[in-house]
Amino acid sequence: MDEPVEAGQPFPLVGRGAELDDLDRLLAATTVREGTVVLLEGEAGIGRTRLVEALAHGADVLDVDLVVLPFPGPTAAQVDGLLDGPAPHPRAVVLDDVHLADDACLDVLTRYAHAGPVPGMLLVLTERPVPHRDAVQRMVVAWVRAGARNVELRPLTPAATVELAEQLVGHPVGPLLRGVLSTAGGNPRLVTAVVQAARHAGALRRREDGVVDLHGVDWQDELDDAARAHLADLDPDVLVLLSQAAVLGPSFVVPDLAALAAQPLTDCWRTLRHALAAGIVAARGDRLVFRHDLVRTALYAGLDEGTRRRLHIRAASTLGEAGAPSHVVAGHLERAQAAGPA
Repeated sequence: MDEPVEAGQPFPLVGRGAELDDLDRLLAATTVREGTVVLLEGEAGIGRTRLVEALAHGADVLDVDLVVLPFPGPTAAQVDGLLDGPAPHPRAVVLDDVHLADDACLDVLTRYAHAGPVPGMLLVLTERPVPHRDAVQRMVVAWVRAGARNVELRPLTPAATVELAEQLVGHPVGPLLRGVLSTAGGNPRLVTAVVQAARHAGALRRREDGVVDLHGVDWQDELDDAARAHLADLDPDVLVLLSQAAVLGPSFVVPDLAALAAQPLTDCWRTLRHALAAGIVAARGDRLVFRHDLVRTALYAGLDEGTRRRLHIRAASTLGEAGAPSHVVAGHLERAQAAGPA
């Protein structure tokens, strides 16, 4: 008889062995008075903060002082005091979410970039790849010119995604759960959201063979809410446009989206660059694709029936005029009828 699965381990660090080994080597270099700066970049939920937390063990073993300051919060004076070197003792300074720093802090960081790395210090600046305001961009460019190392956290591989889920539930996972996990696009936060939504709804069941799989669909609404929360930092106009793109499907051509949204093509691209930088969509040749189908599904589910119906009718007309196959046009008309009256 299947059994419900209760809470397992918290969000573990999975699939980041190479990046952590690299940072540990740089930590060790501080003990021989070397100075290094790392720009650690990745989309929301990809594990930047979790990777930084894992540095604590290496710092303790190597007797390296570790200071972690998340933005917003630190003042320019605090940042100045931390970087005023050379460090009297090997030190690692992590400034987390530096894209949220105020201009005064960014000016201090830019000034230190012109002087170069501080001897005996590993400085790690974590950031999201969002379109940056000018002060952030100046700081990043200054450190790149000073020889900072760039580390980009990419999505987890399918194998690492399954490993993360198995650590979260404490058991092997079955095919239904694996299928939903694949829609998270390798984002650890979204993988965790899948497991948590299913667990909270009592939809995780452990079979007699010890494999955990999904049961029922009562967890879907909670998962949609978690996926939409993943987009909380995006501006409302970006969310509106992405919701319209979700009607077109997992991938879309930007001129079709511009026509659907009744926007000039240049305005559409200007808005989409925020979604591209945030890792919500990605370029694939002449089209854009949703990187996390879980997010696309949640955006679509968040449209009210009247809006959904109007968008499908407009999509049928737009795609028909663009020369889309008849079955694609018919599919939008069918979904418009299924959505009910406006």
